[in-house]
Amino acid sequence: MATLSTKTSSSSALLSIFYPNDADLLLYKDMALALGAPPNSHMFRFLGAPGQHLVFIGESGTQEWSRVQQTAVSLWPHLPVSGPVASDGTKLDSLPERIVYQMLCTLKRRNMHVDVHEPICISDGRFRADLTLRKGAVAHYIEVAGCCGSDRITRNEEERRWLARLDQRLAFYRALDITPVVVWLDMFARPAELKDLCIDLVDDVALRGA
Repeated sequence: MATLSTKTSSSSALLSIFYPNDADLLLYKDMALALGAPPNSHMFRFLGAPGQHLVFIGESGTQEWSRVQQTAVSLWPHLPVSGPVASDGTKLDSLPERIVYQMLCTLKRRNMHVDVHEPICISDGRFRADLTLRKGAVAHYIEVAGCCGSDRITRNEEERRWLARLDQRLAFYRALDITPVVVWLDMFARPAELKDLCIDLVDDVALRGA
């Protein structure tokens, strides 16, 4: 019986690592509220030890990550809805884009607009900016790099493809002598700093577009 009990205990312990613990859920909740949308598991890569279990769960499969989301919603029904659709109904290409879009929309001032996937150059529509903050003739072009952090370290072929596409757009910007703002994935692990960046962008457009 002792042997059977040990095996059962070991099996339960192994299974439990695929479930979020209390600390995981509290961290998930705090991030969701700070970002204005539930984070994905990749954002926790840049939080160090506190986020590593959530990264592990996210990499274990879609079902395991859905369990984190569903458990959090059952505890805190007021959390924002997950996914790439913004609170105003605008559909973005990704969750990171949605988060930046919502922050800019919340902060923007009179006669400011946040454009989604508009051409970088009107006469050449090959490349489109993820987001463009505009007021009159003044604009900030914003690229949201959800594939990797500012260290540009990718972990799989899909992330490498997304980074290559970003680099193509950045080369296009350089040819036009435009400097876009790149929001890297690690910035989502620091919501206060991300919001400060959005405030600076809004302030700059407001000043130059006056």
